[in-house]
Amino acid sequence: MSEAGARLASMQTRPASASLDLAHDDPRLRYRGAVSLQRGDGWTAPWRLPREEAALYLPEGGLGRAAMPSGVRVTLRTDSSSLVCRYQADPAPALNGPGERARLDVVCDGRRAETVRLETHGGDAEFRCERLPGRMAAVELWLPVYHQFRLRGLSVAAGAAVAGDEPGPGPRWVHCGSSISQGRGAASPSRTWTALVARRHGWDLTSLALGRSSCLEPMTARLMRDLPADLLTLCVGVNVQALGSHHRDALVSALVGFVRTVREGHPTTPFAVMSTITAPEREEVPGPSGMTMRECRAHIRRAVTLLRDHGDARPHYLHGPDAFGPVHARLMLEAEGGDRLHPAADGHPVLASRFSALLRQAGCVPEPRAAAE
Repeated sequence: MSEAGARLASMQTRPASASLDLAHDDPRLRYRGAVSLQRGDGWTAPWRLPREEAALYLPEGGLGRAAMPSGVRVTLRTDSSSLVCRYQADPAPALNGPGERARLDVVCDGRRAETVRLETHGGDAEFRCERLPGRMAAVELWLPVYHQFRLRGLSVAAGAAVAGDEPGPGPRWVHCGSSISQGRGAASPSRTWTALVARRHGWDLTSLALGRSSCLEPMTARLMRDLPADLLTLCVGVNVQALGSHHRDALVSALVGFVRTVREGHPTTPFAVMSTITAPEREEVPGPSGMTMRECRAHIRRAVTLLRDHGDARPHYLHGPDAFGPVHARLMLEAEGGDRLHPAADGHPVLASRFSALLRQAGCVPEPRAAAE
């Protein structure tokens, strides 16, 4: 074969779009916001509880929500102008009210480059993003908030540089809450109210928010105690009242014990306890344990006051309706006449902004890690 013929044959057999493949467990990929990782046959699934002990946290079930990676980011640094993500995603569970669509956000140097609609048949799927800047940049894949997700791998352009991202000096924020904090109703994963707060302030978020949870589970308090944190926040009340997990005095006792357990690992870390946001159909209607939502908030405030009266000056009570109150009911996910509990897509930025303001007013803003350490 002539030299020219050999070159032509080489061009015909060469892949049309050569790429650099990264396995799901490539050490250059970080799973920020994950508490544990499950490795399977060719995939990694991030969990927001210690997976091997997950049944101890939620013995009545609901473990699937711990495998829904709300707030989790797969991160790397690359100068590629494109990225292919191979994944598996499962359908969302049955939910009251509107369903949740599986979305993933590609964020480059802190700015959302693309929101991708994911397939949720549980089998292999992939998407391609062509909107990377083509220079060395921090790339974050914000994973879906209400769908279990398994990463199979990533591909970038052949010859592109790839490196692991390094944690910056941003404070580590550990937040515990219910479906309101998990991100129900948000436009996409990087636009849940907790994600918006974290991105606005440069905080490193670990979200322990689980739908149908946040009932002051003791194992969750132990986990918050043991995780590194420069800011601790807890949003509590909606499921305590709706599910009847505690009556009045038991709620105060459980919240005091929860905070005291966390304090064993974080004796002076700023700690904000926010009662639930407005719940129009529950404000004056008793739940299974006899408390209205308004009464539930009063007992949450009482517990924080008791803690402060007994020597802990750093827990702060935030009144949920001050962050998202009756005036914002028009921004709720559920239709008027239904059981309105969650902000809709347009409500999450409002809650994020007002929550940030309440933290500042309470003096509950963490210092950067570089300054603190």
